[in-house]
Amino acid sequence: MNAMNRMPFVPAPYPLDAFLVLVREAGHELIRNVQAPDAMVGMALINAVSMACQSLIDVKLPTGQIRPVSQNLLLVAESGERKSTVDSLLLAPFRESDKKAIAAHTYKITAYQAEIVTWGAKNKGLRRAISRASSRSEDTATLEMELVEHTKLVPQKPRLRYFLRQDITGKAIMEALQGSDESIAITTDEGQILFQSYAMAHVGLLNRLWDSPEVLPLDRAGKDPILAMNPRVSVSIMTQKAPLQAYLESRGSVTKGSGHWARYLVGWPASTQGFRWANPSEQRWEHLPIFHARIRELIHKHQTMRESGTITRELLEFSDDAKARWFALSAETEVLLREGHYLSDINDFASKVMEILARLAASLHYFGGEGGKITLDTLERAFTIIRWHVEEYKHLFSPQFVVPQDQTDAQAIVNYLRSHLWCGPTSDTFVPKNHVRRNGPVRDKTRLNAALELLAARGAVEVGVAPKDKKTYIRLMNHFFGSM
Repeated sequence: MNAMNRMPFVPAPYPLDAFLVLVREAGHELIRNVQAPDAMVGMALINAVSMACQSLIDVKLPTGQIRPVSQNLLLVAESGERKSTVDSLLLAPFRESDKKAIAAHTYKITAYQAEIVTWGAKNKGLRRAISRASSRSEDTATLEMELVEHTKLVPQKPRLRYFLRQDITGKAIMEALQGSDESIAITTDEGQILFQSYAMAHVGLLNRLWDSPEVLPLDRAGKDPILAMNPRVSVSIMTQKAPLQAYLESRGSVTKGSGHWARYLVGWPASTQGFRWANPSEQRWEHLPIFHARIRELIHKHQTMRESGTITRELLEFSDDAKARWFALSAETEVLLREGHYLSDINDFASKVMEILARLAASLHYFGGEGGKITLDTLERAFTIIRWHVEEYKHLFSPQFVVPQDQTDAQAIVNYLRSHLWCGPTSDTFVPKNHVRRNGPVRDKTRLNAALELLAARGAVEVGVAPKDKKTYIRLMNHFFGSM
């Protein structure tokens, strides 16, 4: 199954207004200034919010289970959609924090190296003193006790902790999470990098990290296992179609069969290219700095707890009316899983959607500074956002939306012919077939012929050989292109 050959589909506008005001205003400001697709901005907001919250809170489902609030996201967008710009702007506080952590770590390593030299010299001196005293048959008990105490004071090598990770192996993930309550984010605006990594070749580890087990071990031959206790990991992948398509073709059955993509909020927004305008005014940022300030506040709170040696995550619960609504939605979801019903073709995602909803509601509540229990209003806001992603998941991964290659190619060729070559409703436009092959979206000869045959059958084009120059031409039929 090729999940990337989906039916032509224009998604509904992303429900940015469902976010609470702090997040919502930053999102609208980003769209105005950057002119990126609304879903790209919305999903990047979810990523930033969940990253900021995942180390500080957990959510108690109405069923009583305690779950993390980490989110996984997969966004498909082509080059030029300003993925890097959106990512850079929204995640700036995390990068600032990481930069400071790396600089501080460099200083700590220098100090550690000096301390270990001093410690080693004293250790060596005590051993020599014990050896000399022993050779003279003198009592060494005091020296041995001093050595034991000194051994306890061996300097500990500083540990570098930072949020954002990209090309990362399974071992590197576990080393980053070793210990208790560590929090990282695997995030990239170039999906090809992550798709080629060890992590995406062994998605079982990522699946378990989303589930956030109390203890996650990594066995090592001849060494003690690496233990990660109560880890928190979010994954955000912004990718172009081609790298994702290649990954799905090579690993699709494994990732789909393991329920990996069912743990993601996915989106493939309509492009804004060709519809953006040049704004002569200088960009004004009023709301994004407020959004950044909240992220910095939460990062600082996490770092303060980390430095104290104790991480205590706040447990958020739902209000009574929010619980009742969650159970009602859960019952509706169960009905829609029946054969032939709306969710029956994406039952893997549907089985996790209620937990994903709870995670998002908790993050929105906490990030927005709402006190007390998660309200019905916040749950409804989160549900509005999740409902958009349900539709996107269907159009990316539902078998009923997968279409043959010739139909996908035919749609791409029609778009190219109309936007680049058709001369209008009163014209009689002929285009050399070789020109379309050289410059159009489908270069493969066999695929081009199949797509043109399909378009000819639909009455969109006529394909024939000109008697004078013996070249093959494509005639664009006005009734078809004029009706688009």
